[in-house]
Amino acid sequence: DNRWADPQRATDATGDRELISVALRNTRNAARLVQAMGDLAQLDEPAFELRPEALALDDLLNDVAMRFAARAQAQGVTLAAQETALHARVDVELIERALANLVENSLKFTPAGGRITLHAHQADGWLHLGVSDSGAGISPADKPHLFDRFYQARHSAAPATGEGGRGLGLAIVKRIAELHGGTVGVESDEGVGTVVTLRLPVRS
Repeated sequence: DNRWADPQRATDATGDRELISVALRNTRNAARLVQAMGDLAQLDEPAFELRPEALALDDLLNDVAMRFAARAQAQGVTLAAQETALHARVDVELIERALANLVENSLKFTPAGGRITLHAHQADGWLHLGVSDSGAGISPADKPHLFDRFYQARHSAAPATGEGGRGLGLAIVKRIAELHGGTVGVESDEGVGTVVTLRLPVRS
């Protein structure tokens, strides 16, 4: 029996919950941003050294895919790791971070029914590691600035980052590639999808 219920009080309570939810989300975003800024500053230190390890890339790609499997399923997105027999010598923690950032970007802009794939191949002495998606794609105006620190695309099709939404996620990916002596590139068409690839020298 809700004879004594106050409709206005119920409305106010709903509004309060929404405000609290927004405040918590903003706090989490701010915390991620601060952490990302600290991480990027650490990666910029001249004394920073890689800790390369030999590993099977099949394991690496599958580990990253498994980390986001539940979220992808909840969004109705197919997330898969391409099979590969390649091995590589990289800083595992950093490369996992880079791939995770790319997968998170793809999940933000790949609609239900879409597909995200982690892939790897080797050609001409270079290792190519990346993430492709069938998402919204990136506008030509935004492409040149995607890896700039703190850049925020004005178009909703540009990938957000997993580092507080302030352009640090892709900047971290770029820095990780540079530390390995490599580069990062993007291929994308609006409404078709995006492929972001780290190009790293093969290390023995």
